[in-house]
Amino acid sequence: MTQFQTDDRVRPLKLNFAERIQNRLKKMAAPGEEDVEPPSSIPKLVHQVFLDALEERATDVHIDPEKDFLCVRFRIDGILRDVALIPSRHAAQFMGHIKSLVDINPTPALKPVYGSTVYTIEDNEIYLRVTCAPTIQGEKISIRVLEPKRMRYSLEELGLNPDQKEMIDGWLENMNGMVLVSGATGSGKTTSLYALLHELKRLNRSVITIEDPVEYRIEGVSQMQVNEARGITFSEAVRTMLRLDPDFLMVGEMRDRASAEAALAASATGKVLLSSLHSRDAAGTVTTLRNLGIHDYEIIAALELVISQRLIRRLCDKCRKQIETPSEDKRWLEAIGIDAPKESWTGVGCEYCRDTGYRGRIGLFEIWKVDEAANHSILKRSDEKSLRAALRKSGTPTLLEDGLAKAAEGITSIQELRRVSSYGFGITHH
Repeated sequence: MTQFQTDDRVRPLKLNFAERIQNRLKKMAAPGEEDVEPPSSIPKLVHQVFLDALEERATDVHIDPEKDFLCVRFRIDGILRDVALIPSRHAAQFMGHIKSLVDINPTPALKPVYGSTVYTIEDNEIYLRVTCAPTIQGEKISIRVLEPKRMRYSLEELGLNPDQKEMIDGWLENMNGMVLVSGATGSGKTTSLYALLHELKRLNRSVITIEDPVEYRIEGVSQMQVNEARGITFSEAVRTMLRLDPDFLMVGEMRDRASAEAALAASATGKVLLSSLHSRDAAGTVTTLRNLGIHDYEIIAALELVISQRLIRRLCDKCRKQIETPSEDKRWLEAIGIDAPKESWTGVGCEYCRDTGYRGRIGLFEIWKVDEAANHSILKRSDEKSLRAALRKSGTPTLLEDGLAKAAEGITSIQELRRVSSYGFGITHH
């Protein structure tokens, strides 16, 4: 095997993982460090990377610089997998071609730069969002791969349990105020927002969005993209949206005070507003809004529903099985005050799941209907811990409780819950 196929630091999921990349690299390798193929083969290599990423369901492609090579990694089901090494003699052309696809200057970046494009693979259109940044090892590139065909547009497919689905259906029947979808980066917030948009589309109403950037195009929805270079800021886009006589508005993400104030201004007009933001859990949403400079009276005037979520890996349904609960899982559950079950589910590993025991992901949800008691607590300046305690007292299931229910059904594993919790994704029990 050549250096392109294996390395102490490269852990492919199987020997022929990313097979197209490996085959292309072998054709470009020759004795004496000379190319068998001309530099025109670099675009073919880049294409093979995207082709393999699509085949392996990767959501992100990372190109990491090392001393003598570039390491290509795919993020699959939330986990980074090393897939190939590209020799340093091809590095500049390889990186330059990726950047040229998204209209970024192909010379090494001296500061972070961004770009995006629509890329066609075997009659499939995918959206590539590219970030380049200088590091002490060299230039790093991260590519978000967005495939519209993979989007789940049904609320049922997201992983909501019947009670959670009923709460959202209740809001859809009596829509008012603002709905926020909260969670960490990569927790599926955009997917949930788009699923809600598809529900709203069925009502034959006007739906307009402001996004930065537009990640997926939705038929029947008017989507605006923020472009500050052309004067299209969040606040200007909101003013324009309101003149277009919409029934429903979506502000893609509250990232700063300007976008948060724009969203609140839209909601204050009486329009139904959907948006997302980063927070640890449902109660943490109030803290995030406060940190963005939103006053408590503005929060209670607008906020109707909070959907807090995380993504967790699904057990492979081809090889999952029940076993005696491992001692480390028992210790973890006992440490957070939960009785460990005698048996639990695990994934053995098979060809279908690339010997990982997992395939695909599902959402964990905590849904908070903001009622009068919650509004009173917010106005009293109750801190996040107090709001969280009140939520538990009201019987709202936590993210962890939703995860444990899914683990008991064999949808995921306790080990996976431990992994997600150890990364600080806000799965806590009270």
